Amino acid sequence: MPFDQLLSLILLVLVFLLAISKKLNIGILALAATLPLAVIAGVDAKQVFEFFDGKLVVLIAGVSLLFAHMKQSGALTWLIVKIFDVVGDRVYVLPWAVFILGAALSTAGAFATAPIALLVPMVAYVSSRTRHMFFINELAVIIGANMAGPSPLNPVGALISSIAADHNVSYSKWGVWAVAMVTAVVAVAVLQVIFTATKWGRARANMKPEQVVEGTADDVVERPVYAICSGLALIMFVVCVIAFGWDVGLTAMAMVVILQLVFDPPEKALLKTVPWNAIILLTGLLTYLGVMKHIGTMDTIQHGMLSIGSSALLLAAIVYLTTLLCNIESSTLGVLGLALPIAMSSFPGNEHMTWVIAAIAAPAALMVVNPVHVAGTLVVAQVQEDKQNKTFRLLLSLAISMGVIAPLLLLIYPMMVV
Repeated sequence: MPFDQLLSLILLVLVFLLAISKKLNIGILALAATLPLAVIAGVDAKQVFEFFDGKLVVLIAGVSLLFAHMKQSGALTWLIVKIFDVVGDRVYVLPWAVFILGAALSTAGAFATAPIALLVPMVAYVSSRTRHMFFINELAVIIGANMAGPSPLNPVGALISSIAADHNVSYSKWGVWAVAMVTAVVAVAVLQVIFTATKWGRARANMKPEQVVEGTADDVVERPVYAICSGLALIMFVVCVIAFGWDVGLTAMAMVVILQLVFDPPEKALLKTVPWNAIILLTGLLTYLGVMKHIGTMDTIQHGMLSIGSSALLLAAIVYLTTLLCNIESSTLGVLGLALPIAMSSFPGNEHMTWVIAAIAAPAALMVVNPVHVAGTLVVAQVQEDKQNKTFRLLLSLAISMGVIAPLLLLIYPMMVV
């Protein structure tokens, strides 16, 4: 292996070690590591920035701003409250209501952190009347929102698509989403049985959420026309992208500008909702990986992986390593950004790439219940202080258990066909 390729691997390992130990943004670290690699490998700055994915920036910012209009106008909160009203006292239906809501928002393009951050406190409030349902309700909403990430309208789906395009890989975008959602449905169903129908589960999930406020001033629909138009803009966005094949980011930005010009909400508040840390993470990591591919590191990794001999064993190693890293590193996007290029390089031209990608992405998304992730932390924060350590341990053990079982089940078919 040439020195520049070896250096690229050493720097990549260093990036992840620093990200995990110092809690630093992987993207910033990756961009910093790009400089010495580019200088030593003789890659000029113009070539480096060809790997910067501007399309991904527009997509994440545009979709985030569109959902910010939904929240700012009160349309999103109105929808959530109406769903809670319809469910009423049917407590065993509530997990599925919030699951569908979280999944629908992420499928339509919302970065999973946004609906999770909005829904987790509201679910805690509703669950304060039924302590034994609090834990499964929270699990359902975060699993639903995160597992819908592979949607082509979502930043996670866009990441997968971008990496696949770089490696000339064909796969079914909605197929990966469908596999992830079936996995999510099965996971929530099993967890609901465990934590509501078994004595062991009820004893551990019987916890009372902290007292939370039912709403804020932002929750009130003070401008109904703005709220209605925000909802219509989201519907038009989905229709234009799916039915007419318009670009996701540009379509979202067009809807955002129309809403901004007509209703003039505070722009500063909207811009604060854009997940700039995720944008830097993805673009920085993809830029570094692009340089690695340019200097031939990915080809060398591909030849090395193929020397293992067993494609099934190689896939299992990639899937479990990805899941393990997602239990250590709080950024699922960052881990997928590293694992997917390796997988796509290792199985070039495989006609079953949809299943391979799903086997990697779905278990990784499930790890969001781990308290090292934002979603898991939010759930812990909703519990009364004297129960927080118990909740932390329960979420951690749940993440570890699912990290063993979910990959095993999702690997059954792809290991037979790769």
